Amino acid sequence: MKTSTKNLLIGVVVAILAILVASVIVNVALAFLAAAFKLALIAAVALVLVAVGWVWFGRIRSRD
Repeated sequence: MKTSTKNLLIGVVVAILAILVASVIVNVALAFLAAAFKLALIAAVALVLVAVGWVWFGRIRSRD
């Protein structure tokens, strides 16, 4: 096998491996991003519910 053919083959294999590794890294990063976004949404909804409860409780207490 000629050196140029061997170098081309090595280059193709390295490129494929780089694409596979990059794909795994991006998938892991997106999974963490999705989890963080989900937690942020849960926290936002919890804060809205606490605010609604606080306003409701304040209205109930002000009638007394």
